[in-house]
Amino acid sequence: MSNQTQDNPGNNTDLEGLNPIPASERTMGLLHYIPVWWSSLIIVQAFAVAFFAVYPHGNLNLLQAGVAIAIGTGIVTLFFILNGFPGYEKGIPFVVQTRSAFGIRGAVIPNYLRIIPAIAWLGIGNWIGALAIQTITTSLWGFGNVWLYFVLFLILNVGLALNGVTSIKWFDSIAAGVLGLLLSYTVYIVLTTQQIPSDVINHPGSWGMQFFATISAAVGFIITGALNASDLSRHLKEKGGSRNHVIGHLLGIAPPMMFMLLVGLVFGVSTGNANPIEAIMIVAPNPIIGSAMLLFVLGAQVSTNLTLNILPPTHVFQDSLGLSWKQGVILTSALSVISFPWYLFSSGIFFTFINVYSIFLGPALGVLMADYWIVRKRDTDLTSLYSTERGSKFWFVRGISAAAVVSVLIGSIASIPFLSISWMIGLPLSVLSYSILKYNKFDKYMTKTFSSTSSASIESSD
Repeated sequence: MSNQTQDNPGNNTDLEGLNPIPASERTMGLLHYIPVWWSSLIIVQAFAVAFFAVYPHGNLNLLQAGVAIAIGTGIVTLFFILNGFPGYEKGIPFVVQTRSAFGIRGAVIPNYLRIIPAIAWLGIGNWIGALAIQTITTSLWGFGNVWLYFVLFLILNVGLALNGVTSIKWFDSIAAGVLGLLLSYTVYIVLTTQQIPSDVINHPGSWGMQFFATISAAVGFIITGALNASDLSRHLKEKGGSRNHVIGHLLGIAPPMMFMLLVGLVFGVSTGNANPIEAIMIVAPNPIIGSAMLLFVLGAQVSTNLTLNILPPTHVFQDSLGLSWKQGVILTSALSVISFPWYLFSSGIFFTFINVYSIFLGPALGVLMADYWIVRKRDTDLTSLYSTERGSKFWFVRGISAAAVVSVLIGSIASIPFLSISWMIGLPLSVLSYSILKYNKFDKYMTKTFSSTSSASIESSD
C-alpha cells in the first residue's frame, strides 16, 4: 500500500491524496458540486444507448423507450446517493471505502474491476474527441489527421488533470453552462429541421426483455460512476446533515442523465445514425454551424474524462502502486491508448462491453451498499480503515473478506446467462448473499478454518 494511506487519517493537507478530507477542508459547495456532475454526465455515448432501443434498430416504441430511460435514471440516482455516503460522511475515497467490505488486501479486487472500464472509456472519449476535431478541420479547411488529433486531445486531458481536483472543479463548473447552451442549440436545430418518423411512435413494441435491457443499459453505462461516487462526494461541504449529499445528487445526476438519454433518442430516430458526430453533421444547416455544434462533443469528452475516467484509476494507482497524483494520471492516460478505443467504439461491441463489465461491477456495488447500510449501519471505524497491518479490524481472512468475494462470485456467475440485464441479476443477489454471510459470521468461520489448517501444517512438518 502507498505510504499516503498510512498517515494519520485526521491530518490531511492534500486534496489529491487518499487520507480523509475533514469538513473544514472541503472545497465544493452545491453551486460547484451540481455543475461538476452535470458536465460529467453530458456523455455523448448516451446517444447510442437510447438509439439502439427504438424501432427499427430495437423493438421499443418512443413511449416505451422514454419510460425505460426514466426508470434507469431514477435507479442510477439512488445508487449514487447510497454509495456516495461514505465519502460524504467520512471524507474517504473509493479505494479506502472498499476496504470495509473486501478487506485491506481484498479491496484491490473492486478497485481494479472499477478502473478497467474507466481506462477504456477514457480511450473511447479521446477517440470521439479526435473524430470531432477531424470532422471540424475537414469540413472547414479540407484536411485532417485523426491520429494526430487523438494524441493532442489526450495531452489536453492530461494537462488539465495534472492540476488535480481544483482544476477539475473549475473546468467542469464552467463547462456545464457552456455545454448546456451548445446542447440546447443542437436540440433546437434537430427539432426545427428534422421529423420523428411516425412508425417509431406507432410501433407496438414490447414491455418485455428489450424494455428491461434498455433500463439495464441506461444504468450500466454509468454504473462505473456510481461505484466510486465517494471520490467526489468527499469534497462536498457538509451542511444540514445529509441534505447537501442528497440534493447534490438529485439535482446533479438525474437531470443531465435524463436529458442526454432523451437527446440521444431524438437524434437517433430523427437522423437514423447512432454516431453522435455524424448525427450532428447531418442536422447542421451548414459546415460552420456543424463545426460549432461539435465543440459540444469536445467539451463533453473532456469534462467526463476528468471526473469519471481519470480520477478513479489515478486514486487506485496511488493506493496500490504508491504513485503520486501526477504519476497516476500519466499511467492512466497511457493505458487508455493501448485499450484500442477506435476498435471498442466502432466495432459494434459497444453494448457487449457495457454488459460484460456490469457482470462484475453490479455485484461489487451491491456488496458495498450492503456493507455500509445493512451490515455496518453507517458505523465505519475510520482509524481501522487506514490500519493496513495484520490484525486490523478489516484484515478478515489473510487480508481478504471471504464473504465479499463469494458474494461477488455468486452475483457474477448468476448474471452471465442474462448478459443484457446482467447487473439486475448480480446486484440484488450480491446484496442478499453478503448480508446473509456476514450475519452468519462467515469471515470469522473462514479465519478459524484457515488458522486451524495452518497450525496443522506446522505440526505435521515438525
